[in-house]
Amino acid sequence: MLVGKTERRDIPHESGNWMEFRQLSGLELDEAEAAAMLKALALVKGLDAGAMATLQAQAGAQEQEQSHDKDTLVCHGIAAWSYPEPCDEENKRKLDAVTRDWAAAVILEMNVRSAGEGHGSGGNSHKDGFPLSSPEPINSAASE
Repeated sequence: MLVGKTERRDIPHESGNWMEFRQLSGLELDEAEAAAMLKALALVKGLDAGAMATLQAQAGAQEQEQSHDKDTLVCHGIAAWSYPEPCDEENKRKLDAVTRDWAAAVILEMNVRSAGEGHGSGGNSHKDGFPLSSPEPINSAASE
């Protein structure tokens, strides 16, 4: 499926203002994920094993939110807004932290399934107890 779906939402902390969000492509989501990973690696560079274990223990609740870079999500995901300034990359980078974080959360909600929300295989994946392929060839010819 090609992406193209958009959704307009009122900005909850800015009465009268709205943003229109668009569904991201797989490449754009991958880019946001990679940017978040690079930032995380830069933060942990040089930490000892004890400090790493502490960080991993604290990371559970924040995992989904921090799995994608907010600035990358905002740059790709905001299609339009009610502000008088143009909705371009430069102005998207000037959003205040509260608005940027809210927008990134909306974009994630539109584009990323949370864990346990479903499977692309209709729940018939190997980890659910059903193999993805048959051990025997399947005869697809019409039976007579």
